[in-house]
Amino acid sequence: MDPDTNMGRSPNSWYESISEGILPGRGQMALKDVQAPASKAISNAETFLGRKHNELTAFDTLEHFVFRGEDVLDERTFRGLSHNLMIIRAALARELWKAEVYVGVSIVDELVFQAAKNRPGGIVQDVLSFLTTSNAGKPGFVLYPLHGFGIGTATPFQWVGDADAFLHLRSMDVCLAPQTNDFGSTHKLLSKMASRLGVSGKIDASDLAHHTRAGTMDWMTSNPLMMVKLASHTGAYFENQFIYTLKIRISSALTAMLYALAADRGEKVSDFNTTARVNNWETLDIHHYLIGEARKKKSEAVDLRRVPMNLAALDLARLSDLTLSLGADTLRLSFMRDAQRRLTQALKLVEIGHLEHVNTTSKDRVRSKVYARVVTALDWYRQSFSARVTDDEAVVALAVAFETLLTDAYAPGVSARVRKRIRICLKGKHGIDDYVDAVRSIMEARGEIVHNGSTIKEVAVIKAQAAFALCLEDVASRLPNLGRSLDQPVGKMLGEV
Repeated sequence: MDPDTNMGRSPNSWYESISEGILPGRGQMALKDVQAPASKAISNAETFLGRKHNELTAFDTLEHFVFRGEDVLDERTFRGLSHNLMIIRAALARELWKAEVYVGVSIVDELVFQAAKNRPGGIVQDVLSFLTTSNAGKPGFVLYPLHGFGIGTATPFQWVGDADAFLHLRSMDVCLAPQTNDFGSTHKLLSKMASRLGVSGKIDASDLAHHTRAGTMDWMTSNPLMMVKLASHTGAYFENQFIYTLKIRISSALTAMLYALAADRGEKVSDFNTTARVNNWETLDIHHYLIGEARKKKSEAVDLRRVPMNLAALDLARLSDLTLSLGADTLRLSFMRDAQRRLTQALKLVEIGHLEHVNTTSKDRVRSKVYARVVTALDWYRQSFSARVTDDEAVVALAVAFETLLTDAYAPGVSARVRKRIRICLKGKHGIDDYVDAVRSIMEARGEIVHNGSTIKEVAVIKAQAAFALCLEDVASRLPNLGRSLDQPVGKMLGEV
């Protein structure tokens, strides 16, 4: 099978493989607790499909129904069946994703269709029960290359080749590792990280080598790596890629924020005491990521799939760019442990809200707008750490991040508005004036860069980056209190208008 494709993995063949218990995932207990919301729409859909289930028996699969349904059934019946199947599918997918069990909609569609055809009257519960017994909550992972990232070392130019030499951000279920430049070392490293994340099954060396040799996968050994734990299962090309990219963006943002808070306290890793400076032949020739799906039995090897990234080259470079270094000793400091816990809670709120209101159909225009702005702000924030931008470009990116996070739209007096809202977000924090002054220097320098092409102004970038992390934490804590008005929702949430 071509490793770049889902050939042989149609939604229906996936349905058959699910029956054999090959689904990956995380949070089996959470999956058992998933309940689709009781609503009149779902009740009506269950009733309609129960009355019409005999019509569905004429079709073997959902694909058969989609392509032949209009020929076999009258138009009203076909449209009614399609509409009510989609109502139940949407409700199930939303609840599964809330539990962080990312079963693709093509899989859910097939499961709903089979349940409606064979077991009418309890479609929702039948599908949830089937997924639970099929071990859909077992953890898997997505593996993505980084560029510029390093792990702190005890001595200058020390090479850390130990398979245990990786960082585990436990709160976010993420592992970060340095480049190895050796396939055997990479295999051991990935196996250790997967085990630490609770992924069942071993990573088969020959399977990993097959994907690595398949072309444009030199990053497997030459680049630092990010492994993110998640339960994902798809039956269509690129189906869950928006989930993968969102988790990579969120995990990278957490890493950047931890770096900024540490550096602001004088805990920055020396430029010489980092794996980023040793044996470094990193590549930006990045076109794929690797998915690892846990099988039913622990004794079975993880199912690896190499998937092409459906993004432009520039977007890929930005997604992988994490030019900073963190040390394990730094992460063990008490203030860093507290920061990781708080920031993870904040970023999880953002991630869940973005999935619910931006990535899926939502009638809540306020939350759709605000969650989209917050994640966009995180993207600009990450760009301020890039090695592939000038100092001036980093300043502009950081200024845009603050404006996107703390304002609703551009209006005169934006710099003063941002500074005022930073004080609101940081109320009670030590050293507020220093943070506000740092952001003021960023905003003023951005103005000079935009109007003059460059700036000679001294700017406190690290302190401003730390201020953004603290502001994001406060903004996220207020997101559940968003109102229903599209008129300045961020300002009202912050109590500033």
